Order: sequence, then C-alpha cells, then structure tokens
Amino acid sequence: MDLVIKVVVYVLIVGMFLFEVWLSNLNYKNRTGTIPESVSDIYDKDDYNKWLEYYMAKFKFSMIVNTLDVIVFVGLLVFGVFPLIASVSENVFGETELQIVMFMGLYYGITFLLGLYPSYYNNFVIEETFGFNKSTKKTFALDKVKGLLLTALFGGGLIYGLATLYYTVNSMFFVYAYVSLVVIVLCINALYVKVFVPMFNKLRPLEDSDLKTQIEEFAKSVGYEVSKISIIDASKRSTKLNAYFSGFGKFKHVVLYDTLIEKMSTEEIVAVLAHEIGHNKHKHILFNLVQTFVLLSVYLLALMLVLEVEAFSKAFGFDGTHFGFAIIVFGVLLSPLSILLNLITSGFSRKHEFQADNFASTKYSKAAMESSLKVLAKENYANLTPHPLYVKLTYSHPPIAERIEAIRKA
Repeated sequence: MDLVIKVVVYVLIVGMFLFEVWLSNLNYKNRTGTIPESVSDIYDKDDYNKWLEYYMAKFKFSMIVNTLDVIVFVGLLVFGVFPLIASVSENVFGETELQIVMFMGLYYGITFLLGLYPSYYNNFVIEETFGFNKSTKKTFALDKVKGLLLTALFGGGLIYGLATLYYTVNSMFFVYAYVSLVVIVLCINALYVKVFVPMFNKLRPLEDSDLKTQIEEFAKSVGYEVSKISIIDASKRSTKLNAYFSGFGKFKHVVLYDTLIEKMSTEEIVAVLAHEIGHNKHKHILFNLVQTFVLLSVYLLALMLVLEVEAFSKAFGFDGTHFGFAIIVFGVLLSPLSILLNLITSGFSRKHEFQADNFASTKYSKAAMESSLKVLAKENYANLTPHPLYVKLTYSHPPIAERIEAIRKA
C-alpha cells in the first residue's frame, strides 16, 4: 500500500510539472504568431523586439525555478525530511496543535529561504533590465520581512485553529472549519484595502480635480455612489499599471495605481474606473465570493479525505495521520482537480471582464475604453499572441485583442 501511494504522489508531482512545462512551452512557441490587426499598433518594432526579449527571459527563468522547486520537494519526500521536521517540532512543543504550527512553519521557512534569490533575481535583474523595477533593496527586504511576519501570524493562527477543530470536534470538523474560513474570507475582503494594503503601500484619496469631477459625473449618470477612490504609490516598486475594486457594501473601495494616473489621459482613467464600476453593477464581487465559498467546500472535503486515510502519511515515514503533512499531500493530490476548477473559474472571470468592458464602452466611451486597454497592454508588456489553450487554462482576463474586438462590436 505504501509503495502504491508513493508512486501515485510522485507520478502526480512529476506529471503536473511536465504538463505545466508543456503548456508553458506551447504558449512560448506562439509568441511569434501573427499579431491581430486590432492590436497591431500597440508595439512599434523596437518595443516588440524588447517584448520578445523580456518574454524569453521570463520564460527561461521560470522553467529553471520551477524545475528546482520540484527537485527540492521530491528530495524532501525521498530523504524523509518531513518526519524529521515533525520530530524536531515534537521535541520543542508538547501540545499537538503547536507541533503542527511549528512543522508548517519550518516547511514554509525552507521554501521561503529557497525562494529569496529567485525573487531577488526576478526583481533586480530581469524586471530592472527591462525598465519595470523601481523597488530598492531596502523596500524588497522590508516586503519580505513583513510578508514573513504576516504569514507567521495569520497563517500560523489559521493552522492552529484548523488543527484544534480537527482534534476537538472531529465529526463536525467540516462544518466548523467551513464557517470559520467563510468568516475569514469575508473579513479579508472587507478589510483588505483598509488594513493590509497600508502595511506595504501608502494610499491617498483622489484629490479634487478635473479627473475627480469627471469620475463623479459618470458615476452619478449610472446610479453609482463613489465613496472611496484611492491612489496607491505602486511606482515605488514597479512601472506597471493597474486598478482594482475591493470590498463590498460600505467597504467598497476603488484603488488606482499612481502609474496609471501618470500614463493615461483623464478619459482613459474614467474608462478604467467605468470598467470597475461595471464589475460592481454586474455583481461580480458577490459572484466571486460565492464561487470562493463553493471552492472552499470542495477543498475542505478533499482535505478531510486525505486526513481520513492514514496511509498518505504512513507511506512517507509517519506513524499515523499527521495534520500538517496531510495539508501538503492534499496540495499534491488536488493538482489535477485544480486544472478543471481553474478552467471553470477562469472562464467565468474572462466572461466578467467582457461584461465590464461592455459596460464601460456603452455607458461611457468605446474609444476611451479601447485606448486605455492599449496603454495597459503596452506598459505591462502584454502577450499579444497567447496560445488559446493557455488562455483557457490560466488567463483570468481575455487576451487584449479579443477584448478590443468585443468593444468594437458593442
């Protein structure tokens, strides 16, 4: 039985890795495909050649990093490192729940340390070479430390809470864990911009200006109350552009990157905001929350299955089910299902983007919406010729050409 489980786990790890390599390579080979007429004016010849170099550098680097990640993870399994980590945790703490928190913390610490240099290289070599990185080494280090502390605090708390529920309300674990996770998701959605974003960035309200006046006039014309619009100092880290909608009810908040303000005209910015209002009008935020709750139930049921089968832990050197290791194995076993789930969720997401584009185009301006998308594509080095299968499986947003063609038909 142990051998069968080991074979299944290793086949899934290697199989998923090879599938991702094949899919990424498929997309990579499509980079020199014919550029659709609708987006042929985004890059000039020099920009296009620079984009090819950037995409090639990112692709090769990701292949190296992903390969090393798989080798390290398989190595941890083969050489029995996980039982050793568990043994260290048991020698430090007597309480089972704290042992599990320390076990997961040590595992995360290993992955964190191994990921430091790749993250540094991506920022200060690749992104900087192509003019995107604006982060300093101090900011990079502070981000990592803050991220580590937040993970230790909230991640550790979550693991401790789930482990406590598992060992105290065994038969009702699903119900209590599910309700707890739903509450956590709601709190994060409500407080993300107010609590978490300020830990890493400065937010300032959009000042009185022609831009604010036009935004308020448009919002009023579509029956939307603009309560909070903030500018985030994204330029301290990157030149890339973005905007997003966060929260719900009285916690609704629109955040615009300062790089967006700098690179776009007033009409283009209003179009971007109209797109975000479109998401709200179509109730996409609510849909995404419900979708998250459904996915949580699927993940919890899958985790319970792994927890119930002791052999998953015993096959890799444990005496019985180990809650922490079960979570790690659960991630491996879930990977094939994740492809199907991502196919569905990404499909809905792309549909929502089309609907938000349509809202902005019909309620505000087709020309402004199209030009704003082209600015976003150019400044963020968007792939103009992604492979259709790669899009279906991984893209949360439709390719830029499809979005512009849909706008022109609106």
